Amino acid sequence: MECEEGQKKVDGGTPATLSFWQRIGPRVLASLALVGAAAAVFLTQHWPSRSELIQDLKKTQPTPSYAIETTKASPGVGPPTPEVGSPNPERSPVASTPITVDPSPPQSVTDQPAALQLTTKPAGATFAIYPGIIEDKAAQASAPLRIGKAPGMAEGLRGGNYTIFFHKDGWPDSRTEVQLQAGEVRPVEYAFFHGEVTITSVPNGAEILCGTVSLGFTPLTAALPAGNQVLTAHLQNYPDRTQNVTVDENAPSAIEFQMRPRRRIAKSRPTPPPSLIGRVGNSIKHLFGASPTPPPRRKR
Repeated sequence: MECEEGQKKVDGGTPATLSFWQRIGPRVLASLALVGAAAAVFLTQHWPSRSELIQDLKKTQPTPSYAIETTKASPGVGPPTPEVGSPNPERSPVASTPITVDPSPPQSVTDQPAALQLTTKPAGATFAIYPGIIEDKAAQASAPLRIGKAPGMAEGLRGGNYTIFFHKDGWPDSRTEVQLQAGEVRPVEYAFFHGEVTITSVPNGAEILCGTVSLGFTPLTAALPAGNQVLTAHLQNYPDRTQNVTVDENAPSAIEFQMRPRRRIAKSRPTPPPSLIGRVGNSIKHLFGASPTPPPRRKR
């Protein structure tokens, strides 16, 4: 009969109980033998490629000014563990999409461009913008920063003080000063010194001229420079009419043109020369002493 595990037969057939170390000793030795063989195989295959693995890791390190988007691995999912005795698998770096970061610093508030939105009354005046405050009333000889025609925009300016000169045919030149903040779009509404004049004509439809500038057709209300102005009304088949008007800034003015038709001058008809028979008859009457036939009178 076989002895149970942990017992040993002694002389006489009586089994003896083995100690703890005697029971686990063979198992520990067998386990160490297996672990030693696996460690030897691992060191033989993987230790020489340690330097190559370090170099690969250095090459895949992110460079400055870039951000690498990584994907978190699902729990429990990882790279497969190579079996003992299998060839060393190649390690390839994980592909990543680099995101370029603009290295230039953000634009400060003082560097943001500003603009002027210019309108004038009356419209159509040209403008010239100069940097700083100019004491002289006349525009500078140097080139202006911006030029244009109102209504219009002057863009790409910086914060600071500016002097704007305005010009319109038939009006005295004028100017104004503005202060502009960085990043601001400032509206500038400039009105020349003027007054309003209501102009009518009999009949209507006459074209009104202030100098060589057409103001429109009657009836109309026009903005004119303050002071004495000379207006001319022109209407087809009528002679031109001219009047003076005093334009006041504080009170509107009114003026009316009476368009009179041209007088027709009757042209006198020339007296037709006498016929041959009439001349012969007059000659015979003259020979016999008779008075010749008087010539016909002209109608007045």
